Amino acid sequence: MRSLIIALFAAGLPLAAAQAQPQSDIPDADSAFKALDKNGDGFLSPSETSGERELAKRFERFDANRDGRLDTGEWRRAVDDNQKRVLSDSAITTKVKAELLAAKGIPSMSISVSTYEGRVQLSGFVETKEQVARAGKLAGGVSGVKSVQNALAVK
Repeated sequence: MRSLIIALFAAGLPLAAAQAQPQSDIPDADSAFKALDKNGDGFLSPSETSGERELAKRFERFDANRDGRLDTGEWRRAVDDNQKRVLSDSAITTKVKAELLAAKGIPSMSISVSTYEGRVQLSGFVETKEQVARAGKLAGGVSGVKSVQNALAVK
C-alpha cells in the first residue's frame, strides 16, 4: 500500500517538472531579461533585480566576473538555479506527503506541507500531541529535508 501511495504522489512530479522548466529553455527568455533591464544597457543591476526576490537573492553568487551586474548568461544560470530549487522542494514536499499518507494514525489530509530550500513547514490540526511529534519525526526523516518547522496544532 505504501509503495502505491508513493507512486501516486510521484506521478505528479513530472507535471511539476514540466511547469518549472529552466528559464533559459523558454522561448521568451530574452524578453523576460529585457523586461528586467530597465535602462536597456544589456545588463541587470541589483536595483533592476530587486523586485524579483529569488533573483536578487542569487545576484552575488551568479555575478561570475564580479562587475556588479548580470549579463544574460549569468542571469540564465541564476534563473536555472532557482528552477532546480523549485523542483527539489517540490520533490521533498511530495515525499513528505507520501510518508504522512502512508503512516497509520496520522490525519494526513489535515496536514499542509510546504518546502523552501529543503526546510519543511507542517501546518494544520491533529488530534493529539503524539501525532504532532510523529508527523514532525516522519518529515525530518525524508531525504533532502534540512529542517522541519512543526506548526501543527492539537484541536
